[in-house]
Amino acid sequence: MYNLPEITESTERLEQLVRKEKDAQIQRRFHMLLLLKTGEAESRSGAARHLGVHRHTVSDWLGLYEEGGIEKIQEVEDPGPEPGQTSISSEVMEALKERLSDPEGFGSYKDIQRWLAEEQGAELPYSTVHGIVRYELGAKPKAPRPSHPKKTSRSK
Repeated sequence: MYNLPEITESTERLEQLVRKEKDAQIQRRFHMLLLLKTGEAESRSGAARHLGVHRHTVSDWLGLYEEGGIEKIQEVEDPGPEPGQTSISSEVMEALKERLSDPEGFGSYKDIQRWLAEEQGAELPYSTVHGIVRYELGAKPKAPRPSHPKKTSRSK
């Protein structure tokens, strides 16, 4: 009726999997299978409402189940970039380090962002440039501002 996959595991097996699973995300996936197997949920939308997720999420989980069964539904990918993945190449990073060590350097993170785009061909968001320069390289682009002429030397 709703083009749901046939769930081959028994109700007892699914109940056991739901009870024993410690990872909440995987437990919710097992619970979805149990709801559909027992008929508590008659559709993807019904299962989604019961579990508090979007119906597309349930569809994704069912796709995983159809693809590889109970083993595939237990695979959860870690979010974020792959280990070792960087925003800029090592050559660009070296050029940036060299330019930051230059006495003239940069006046602002925006200047660095422009320089990376124009000279190195690396279009990066401001927040990425700031993170690389400030936290990875430990540099601050801004030069100290001149003091006011009327300011006394003892308050410096």
